[in-house]
Amino acid sequence: MKSVRLFDFIQFDGDAWQVVRQEGPTLFLKSLTTHRIRKIPAATLMESDSYLPDSPDRLPALDQEADIGRRSAQEQKKIAFIHRHIFEVLYGYSPDVEGNESPSPELRPEYDPSLPLYRRIDAKVRELKAAGTPMSESKLRRGISAYRKEGRPGLVDHRRSRLSTPTGRVHPDVVALVEIEMAEQKRRGRGKGPSLTRSTGTRSRVITLVTIEAAKQGLPIPSISTFYRLIGAMERHRRPFGDAKGRSSLASRPDRTFGHQDPVRPGELVEMDTTPLDVMAIHPDGSVAKPELAAVFDVASATLSSPIVQPSGLKAVDAVMLLARMLTPATMQPGWDDSLSLSRSILPEGMLMDDAQLRKQIAAHPLILPENVTIDRGKIFVSRTFLDAAERLGISIVKASPRTGSDKPHIERAFGAINTGFTQFLAGYTGRNVVQRGDLPEDEAIWTVAQIQDLLEQWLISGWQNRPVRGFRHPAMPRKDLTPNEMYSALVSVAPQVGIVLSRDDYIGLLPLDWRTINSYGINFHGLVYDSRELHSYRGAKSGLKTEPAKNRWEVRYDPYRLSSIFVRDHHKGVWMEAKWTMARQVLGPFSLDVLTVARKAVAKRDGRTPGQAVLAEINRIQSGGARTVQERKAAMRSAASQPFVPPAETQQVPTEEDPASTPEKRPSTRPTLHRIDEEED
Repeated sequence: MKSVRLFDFIQFDGDAWQVVRQEGPTLFLKSLTTHRIRKIPAATLMESDSYLPDSPDRLPALDQEADIGRRSAQEQKKIAFIHRHIFEVLYGYSPDVEGNESPSPELRPEYDPSLPLYRRIDAKVRELKAAGTPMSESKLRRGISAYRKEGRPGLVDHRRSRLSTPTGRVHPDVVALVEIEMAEQKRRGRGKGPSLTRSTGTRSRVITLVTIEAAKQGLPIPSISTFYRLIGAMERHRRPFGDAKGRSSLASRPDRTFGHQDPVRPGELVEMDTTPLDVMAIHPDGSVAKPELAAVFDVASATLSSPIVQPSGLKAVDAVMLLARMLTPATMQPGWDDSLSLSRSILPEGMLMDDAQLRKQIAAHPLILPENVTIDRGKIFVSRTFLDAAERLGISIVKASPRTGSDKPHIERAFGAINTGFTQFLAGYTGRNVVQRGDLPEDEAIWTVAQIQDLLEQWLISGWQNRPVRGFRHPAMPRKDLTPNEMYSALVSVAPQVGIVLSRDDYIGLLPLDWRTINSYGINFHGLVYDSRELHSYRGAKSGLKTEPAKNRWEVRYDPYRLSSIFVRDHHKGVWMEAKWTMARQVLGPFSLDVLTVARKAVAKRDGRTPGQAVLAEINRIQSGGARTVQERKAAMRSAASQPFVPPAETQQVPTEEDPASTPEKRPSTRPTLHRIDEEED
């Protein structure tokens, strides 16, 4: 801010003046050397760099004082020299040795503050010239002006410390061409499709393409070394020349600070997602490929629950089953006992815990009622089936931004922990990417999808839930790393959950719906006959439900993973009638709808018919491992079982989003929760 008042002494245009008159915006200045009068607009005077009043308008700024301490000893000595003489011109005495600028009892008369400033400046110029350290009058005036504005930092010679721009002296249009070419590393797909990532190129490709385009536009082309410096300055954190997956992940990051959420009770913030497992499994049709995993993660307690492993192509019903299994103890789910018996009959002894121990672990596993569930925009999660089920359970759905894994980082990190802590101990492990893959992991595959499901559930219950998580602590126990089960117990003691556990009937009510007729022989469901004594009074009878889509048929619910039984709704009595497959006693154990579909296709391919006995035999063949005989499979399993598939108990990383640029072993765990205590890793 600048100001001028009547009768002020000022320096302007290389002379000393006094303001003697004002008429509107015009000032009358009287020269103190020639005594002539000069008229000048006040605005012109204020805009001039040569304007210097006798008295400053305000105190100097102090925010740049630390800049002096960063200078070399020679520069500091020079600043101290200039400062001493300017201080003497302004106040009449020299600052003391320590630089505290306390008044000296000896006031030099030639620098008396009552004298006009121009006289004091002339005296100082003569003094410095006589001492052999000359300084021009203009330089001294500039120094006084800078000192009044900024204090001692204003005396620093900034020519040596001038900040250069990241792009240097390169023409702005050339910089724009480089920016466009680097942005082309990720480009938009055709139409409304997703963004596509180009194959990784080199910096020389960018330089060549930009040089050609700049030559067409007649722009000055910098040297090769300047090009490389320019690209290095413009890369920043985007890594446009790194691996394709890393570039795609970094490109999807939001250009802002990451958010922070602090869930303080179980179920307050839940994340749900799917991922391929890094292991080759035997699918129902005999092919070998990676299965797909869907799971739910509770952020507050780090509980990972209700996993579903499927061959591929998860459906909307799978997302609904995630919620149903999350809220229903395994022992209360229809068909669970039969499924466990099948696993025990096929898996080598010792691979699964005994019944008593397993039931004890299941009883300790938290049952969490989600309040808010974060999902991506996959078809199975945005389907009407899943959204209706969430609405019936009173669950709020939060949709993550498209292609933004950072919106649900905890479950993304949890999937990485499953692949490194579970699947790498299974035969057929493929590694995270092609670089880590062995020669023929598909030849090592011995586990079916259903067996991996059973092993994963056991690992989560006995391993994941009972391992201390590094940095996962409670304020009451700040030095102890807690397990997910311990954290759940600590949280519910402070913020108790509503005790909601789905009963058997509630669980059945969430299963997929179909409509069937009750015939004299029972119910034909996907080519299999289901029957029960409870159906006797309704054989050949119409349900009385005339509206679409019932059309006088009966409501049937089925578990797509355990088709040994289906459930028929008796809407007259308000109960569910369980009907079993008539050949259920001859089947090895519960089978999925995928297994049934593959079995019927295989049998029909032989002679065009699907008799029950042939389908049963095919289901048993698939359940026992497909092409290999039971003896061959058990021998291979025993060999694999000799090596533990669960790593030794140790502190595990907190599930968070993994930076593609870092490895899981070196990345510090950061988990947004009220109970997180950040620590540095060694």
